[in-house]
Amino acid sequence: MKTNLVTQINEINLMLPEVDRLDSVPMSYAGGTFPFYIGLNEPIKIKNQYVYINAPKYDNFYRFEKRYNTNTYWQLEELKNDLSLIKRVFKKELKNI
Repeated sequence: MKTNLVTQINEINLMLPEVDRLDSVPMSYAGGTFPFYIGLNEPIKIKNQYVYINAPKYDNFYRFEKRYNTNTYWQLEELKNDLSLIKRVFKKELKNI
């Protein structure tokens, strides 16, 4: 797995405890014209070429794939975009406290 992806996942996982202590759930308009909450139930996991994102499955939460295969081009690109979104939204929310 590419080191920049691992680094990005580690940065997100380090922010997760602080994000969990926030009074509100981080949100973004990345999924369309309505805001979507960005949340994780647990840290992002890496197993071999797979990356697992466990997120809430409620209607107003952004839908992440459960498992990304980094050996598949389109899933790798989707993973990069989703990690970038999570990191960007988490940083923005933590900056506001």
